[in-house]
Amino acid sequence: MRIYLVRHGQSQWQLTRDQNWDSSLSPLGHDQAAHLARWLAAGARLDNDTSLTVGSVVTSPLKRARETAAYLCDPLGLTARVQHSLTEATFHVVSELPTAPAPFARWPEHAPSKRYLAFRAQVRTALEELTRRAEETGQPVLAVTHGGLIKTALRTIAESDTFCLKLYNCGVNAIEWIGGRWRVVHINLWDHLPPALRTT
Repeated sequence: MRIYLVRHGQSQWQLTRDQNWDSSLSPLGHDQAAHLARWLAAGARLDNDTSLTVGSVVTSPLKRARETAAYLCDPLGLTARVQHSLTEATFHVVSELPTAPAPFARWPEHAPSKRYLAFRAQVRTALEELTRRAEETGQPVLAVTHGGLIKTALRTIAESDTFCLKLYNCGVNAIEWIGGRWRVVHINLWDHLPPALRTT
């Protein structure tokens, strides 16, 4: 059972950091989403033996995710369904994570904040919904969502809040449940984007 977590294309908010949290894609974000869509249309090879196949597409309700999903649905011949649990946190997630006094310190110096813990519970719900959909359809699910949510999803399956990641716009992250455990298959797959289109 496989789930693809795709970060949306660059948003206007990423450029301006203004009050419009639910912003649309920037012109570059539209280009990123279009490149990802073309890669999917061309067969999206993950390696010699595996193509990226998708049975359903779900998206965060925020504009930047829905606009990205719209690009991807056409080559896949699918319609995106909005999943509200895929919404991004309204705060800077990394600033709410535990910290440690040194690398490999046994215990974190600060615990995660209460609002991070609430967000992590939302992300767990999102993963449960994605898992249920993949199991019901018997096919991989592609979810278009946000950096903070994807990083928190990976922390959730790792059962650790003591690490963070840098994720690229329109990067593909793949996880799968197999043999009674979660496996992280891909992080930040971005081969479909030329270097000029790679942004965080």
